[in-house]
Amino acid sequence: MECPRCFGKGHVDWDDIKRLNQELKWIPGSCAYCNGTGKVDSKMETKVAVDATYLVNNLSEIERRLFINGNPDALERAAHYEKYLEDLIEQVLYLHFKGRLGAEQIAEFFLLSQTHSDSYEGQKVDLIDYINRIIVKGESQWRM
Repeated sequence: MECPRCFGKGHVDWDDIKRLNQELKWIPGSCAYCNGTGKVDSKMETKVAVDATYLVNNLSEIERRLFINGNPDALERAAHYEKYLEDLIEQVLYLHFKGRLGAEQIAEFFLLSQTHSDSYEGQKVDLIDYINRIIVKGESQWRM
């Protein structure tokens, strides 16, 4: 059947992400639900929710299969991942709206241990973009 996450395109775009309410948890790319094929087995929807946050395209094939098949350890990792993202979003909102820090300051805080790595600047740019998306999305919730 056609993939209900990407509607058969083989990749998720911002429209799909918004429709599935994953704007702060996913980015556009290859669809992890159908593994980029645009098609899924009809049993897939009974195994995994279309909006399962953990099922992203950077999971290893082994972890993907474990998660889809309901392996308890994989489900626990998925729950921890979801909680990690929720906590990160709340921390960013708190640091911005209560601590009055800007996106760059928040990014520097989170990347403090990596300031001397070769990939620091690239990670910082990506993180600032993500932090700005969190701030925009969370503005109404944190208005004073």
